[in-house]
Amino acid sequence: MNDLDQRIDQTLRERAEGTVDTDRLLAVAVSQGRARIRRRRTTAGIVLGVVAVLGAGAAIGPVKLPGADPDVVIPGLGLPADAVESVTPPRLDGVPGAATRPDLLGTDPDVLHFGIAPDGPRYLSWSVQGGVEMARLDVDGRTVTLELAASADALPMRAQGLPALVPELIKDGVFDGSVSQAEGPFGVMAWLRHWQPAPGVYARASGSGPDEQDLFSVAAAVRLDQAHRCGGPLRLTTLPADTRLTRCEVTVAPFPVAFGVQMMVSGSNQGAIQVELQYATGIAGTRTQGNRTINGKPAHIDRESGELELLGFPKAHLTANFSWPAHGYDEEDAATVLGGAQVAQPLDEPESW
Repeated sequence: MNDLDQRIDQTLRERAEGTVDTDRLLAVAVSQGRARIRRRRTTAGIVLGVVAVLGAGAAIGPVKLPGADPDVVIPGLGLPADAVESVTPPRLDGVPGAATRPDLLGTDPDVLHFGIAPDGPRYLSWSVQGGVEMARLDVDGRTVTLELAASADALPMRAQGLPALVPELIKDGVFDGSVSQAEGPFGVMAWLRHWQPAPGVYARASGSGPDEQDLFSVAAAVRLDQAHRCGGPLRLTTLPADTRLTRCEVTVAPFPVAFGVQMMVSGSNQGAIQVELQYATGIAGTRTQGNRTINGKPAHIDRESGELELLGFPKAHLTANFSWPAHGYDEEDAATVLGGAQVAQPLDEPESW
């Protein structure tokens, strides 16, 4: 176990009851950038890491947030109902939903072509990448992962909501609404369902629990007659030449304690520019002195990590990492992206998104 393994393992074991799937957590955490993990030990970083494990199906007890009210714990893992708020992606009027244009599913990383009924499960996170639109949803304290695509082939072979230690549950080419199951860690059953909620729409739901009812609850709440913007409070309006937005993910599970947005910009060059907006009430202050300016605004470059931060966002960090996991872009490219970034204010009011 290396130093990064040990830090993640120790952090979660100190704050969780139960066994943590550190291998799966490590993979998710590393994918978000070693530089950020080394540099920032904020509430947001810990929250997003725990939520990643939650989505992976790890069994964790109530997790308390450092620097926050001692009675506040992570949503979906025993968090009191009055300590969190429900957040939905901003509505996009005039954009067709998947029922009308199933071919658009997964084609624009900043657009979700579906929604969830207002009285349905609560969003924990949502994302668009690799031709798949996804939402992780809280159903009475249990997580169900919903994946939608325009073809069966677009869905990854392994459902994203299955615990790492569960054997593969695959039913190739069968989207008839049937459910498959397998025993997961600690005897908890994992469930997987394939169906077509509308012609040309291929859906998959997965999760763990006593039975498959959570999967049907999510299916009943899906709305295909609407569209939403993925980026939440963050918009990227300028990109380097020959690049495009290729990934968007928003985690709102512990809102209003913390939330995060992650976007990926890439093109023909090797590597990518990873843009992150992290907000947390536990961030007591922000850096005010920069060593660069972007469109007249103070910024700070960390050349060792290849991370550029645009300053001036209370209780939040807006960064662009251009050198991990592979070089291909430079500081000028990162400055172009951050220079056109639009951040909703106030950040902790979804109505402004």
